Amino acid sequence: MAPRAVHFIRHAEGYHNLHEDEYIPDPDLTPKGKDQCKQVSTTFPFFDRVDLVCASPIRRAIQTALISMEPYLQSGKHHILALPLAQEATDKPANTPSGINKLKKEYGDVVDFHRCMETYVDYDSKEGRFAPDGKSLHTRAIELRRFLRDRDEQEVVIVSHGDFLHYITGHVDEEGNQLGGWWDNTECRSFRFFPVGHEEALLQETDESVELRNASGPGMEADSKNEGKAKTP
Repeated sequence: MAPRAVHFIRHAEGYHNLHEDEYIPDPDLTPKGKDQCKQVSTTFPFFDRVDLVCASPIRRAIQTALISMEPYLQSGKHHILALPLAQEATDKPANTPSGINKLKKEYGDVVDFHRCMETYVDYDSKEGRFAPDGKSLHTRAIELRRFLRDRDEQEVVIVSHGDFLHYITGHVDEEGNQLGGWWDNTECRSFRFFPVGHEEALLQETDESVELRNASGPGMEADSKNEGKAKTP
């Protein structure tokens, strides 16, 4: 049975966002970014329903998950599952994951890296399925959606990245232009798999998610003027 809902969160502010520099290797969150995560940890409305938290293996996504999902992790019974398929789209240094030894040393047992060590040992290569071209990104998004659809958990959180989230949610056109408005740092949008049984495991944003976003700021239509323009992911 497919999850009832998948909650996608864009990572908090990283130093590459602050300096608009994608050549900073796998950057940390800024102090502002950490504060953004602490805010999420007090306002995220679905902690009582979450069964699984996943994060891109890029450090700012892991850090966002660790701080934002602290109520989920505080019992010590849960871990964050690192998902190579959820990493950012481009091959710039800021969007290329660190090596597995560095990640394991830094985050220890709180993050489960088995998919980086077994299923996707080339996760930091930016080649093959992780290449930055449009076809590879679309294919990787489908692979990720199918993986999520086939999980047993009913409520899943995924911390990912601004550009690739458009591919995951299907908000990108054939020319690679982003649709549906920018994702702000730590913005959350919730989706369900619809239509049920679709070969590509397509997603549809829930009514509740749309209402929450429109109540707190510009909706998808209001953000359409920004579609296709470059922005530090």
